[in-house]
Amino acid sequence: MTYRAAIRWVTRGTQKPPVIQYMLLDKDLEYIIYPKELVVSDLKSNLKSILEELETRSQSDGLEVYYKSINKGHGKHRWDSGQFHKWIKKLLAKKKLLITNSRLAFLLKKDQLRLFKDALSLLDIDCKTRGNAYITHLWAIALKVTRSRVEIVIKQIWKARFSISRMNPIHERNFQEFYAHLL
Repeated sequence: MTYRAAIRWVTRGTQKPPVIQYMLLDKDLEYIIYPKELVVSDLKSNLKSILEELETRSQSDGLEVYYKSINKGHGKHRWDSGQFHKWIKKLLAKKKLLITNSRLAFLLKKDQLRLFKDALSLLDIDCKTRGNAYITHLWAIALKVTRSRVEIVIKQIWKARFSISRMNPIHERNFQEFYAHLL
């Protein structure tokens, strides 16, 4: 069984401390840890506690951790954002959880983000109520959603919600009808 965790670093301006958002999903894409936000007080210890919680809740049963941090090659970034990037890579490597391509380079924007958010909402994943918009980004991080993979991932979530392991022509038609409602 493989568990998928998503971790996201979010700065909130100069007056507020940054937050780390995270969640944990099981192989059926059900929540083990519902999306949470942790206000950063001590970055290293906050990250350690999040990773320990993820490991404990996944019962050491194949945990994959995906995260979104800075893009180092894109100009200047905040000092603490650079520290987050450094520490998460270091801690994941130390716990043998760092995998190739575990960092999501870019979050979805505009049309793809709206499409993905609408799909999550129709699949009973609350991401549209006030204060829950970040849930969409956590799902995108956990499932490695890029502009080219939006439809594939929506299909993956749809199959999981309906407990479908192998698509037949009827399932395929039902999915196409569902997807047409999103467009």
